[in-house]
Amino acid sequence: MRYLKIYLRKFLTCSLFFVFSIKLYSQELNAEVVINYNQVNQTYNEIFEDFERSVYTFLNSTRFSTESYDLIQKIDCNFIFTIVNYEDNQFVVNLDVSSFRTGYESSYNSLNFNFRDVGINFSYQLNEPIIFSYSRYTSDLASLLSFYSKIIIGFDKDSFELNSGFNFHSDAKFILDKASNISRSSTWNSTSNGGRVNKYWLVDNLISNNYDIIKSINYNYYRNGLDLMTINRQLALLNIKNAINMFIDINRYRPNSILKEIFFQSKNDEIFNIFNNDLEIVDNDEIKLILNKISPFHSNKWDKL
Repeated sequence: MRYLKIYLRKFLTCSLFFVFSIKLYSQELNAEVVINYNQVNQTYNEIFEDFERSVYTFLNSTRFSTESYDLIQKIDCNFIFTIVNYEDNQFVVNLDVSSFRTGYESSYNSLNFNFRDVGINFSYQLNEPIIFSYSRYTSDLASLLSFYSKIIIGFDKDSFELNSGFNFHSDAKFILDKASNISRSSTWNSTSNGGRVNKYWLVDNLISNNYDIIKSINYNYYRNGLDLMTINRQLALLNIKNAINMFIDINRYRPNSILKEIFFQSKNDEIFNIFNNDLEIVDNDEIKLILNKISPFHSNKWDKL
């Protein structure tokens, strides 16, 4: 289970065990790492297994901020690498990154961030250290992992306190800018992957005032929605409906925002299950009309409500 720092900190004791736990768990992430190398020559198993261990160690031991996280506060996240090509220490991978956020007084983990980055290329040698440095570029791989770690932490913070993740997203932009200036990889640029769904536009949306309304939607979805489910389910459902309804405004002038895509990629199943189980509280036809209007890609699912 992950954290709810706002609510649980006051219940933590000052026992020696707790002090010991802080020392053990000062870092932010509880990351799972999966390497899928079924598409490439299986004789390279040793390098792939070493790569998985190195990435896992880096993500779960590197501190990406000056804050200390307790075990219960660490952010559950997944990094799934699908290796599509490997030759002479040169990797080409697709990366799926996701992170989760637990509801107040609940063990339920909600998918908060979900993003696919395709065609990433970097080099990695057996037993090569992955070194994090915010102030300088060390490698494409270190920049990649640090970039998404900052994005994950920022997303998580924004779901508890509006715009509290801005500094982390600004850090991610700084990492991207340094990598794009030094790296030979084109995946740091705005034209990567067709020029729309890529790292550049992801972080651009996150730090731009033009998309503050989407961050507000995500915040209200959690703080005034899922976090209230165990306290006042009827109010929580109405607040979730109202938060989702805010997409209608942004659809008029930012219909193809990456942040909107991430929201519904992450939450379409969750939204369906929430309203499918409580249609006596929220009007069936109204919520279907709203969802089909703002997220028509998932209309087959919405029509089943």
